[in-house]
Amino acid sequence: MTVQRLRSKMRRLREHGEEMLEESGELNVVPYLDIVMNIIMFLLVTVTFSAAMGHINVNTPTTATVGLGDQQEERNKPELNLTVSISERGFTIAASGGVLYEGWTWGPEGLVQTTNNIPTIPLRGTEYDYARLTQQMAIIKSKYPDETKVIINANPQITYDKVVATMDAIRNDGPRVLFPDVLLSAGVN
Repeated sequence: MTVQRLRSKMRRLREHGEEMLEESGELNVVPYLDIVMNIIMFLLVTVTFSAAMGHINVNTPTTATVGLGDQQEERNKPELNLTVSISERGFTIAASGGVLYEGWTWGPEGLVQTTNNIPTIPLRGTEYDYARLTQQMAIIKSKYPDETKVIINANPQITYDKVVATMDAIRNDGPRVLFPDVLLSAGVN
């Protein structure tokens, strides 16, 4: 065998080996996995962001024709900031003026406190007095007919069914709507 034949044979073997390597070669998936992981992370971030943006509560401003005297009267009207707290002792009703004690009435100047007993509506035995809460809410609604908001604050030990029953007692007095806009607040210890 001559040197030229040997070189030719070696060249053919090398070319045949390269062809076999190309035909049986594996696909390198690492770059594709990098791209897919980046796409998945991007999608997760955008879905989370769009979900958070979907829950923003936006109310459009209303227009009204109000005279200058009506605007001044509207500004002088005190805000109620009505809050009902549910505790193991009963319901405590508070407004912007402070806590409404058990023995409170409406006087000519506003709220008149007759006792220092807290809570406003104590438990009846072991049960909450939802009927009395509805009566108190009706009294407050008669003094503030334009008010629609009330904040419910419950201790962490209060069960969910008591919170829902309280919401029902605050919203309606039979067919009469009292405070339809109920907001939930964090509990206190």
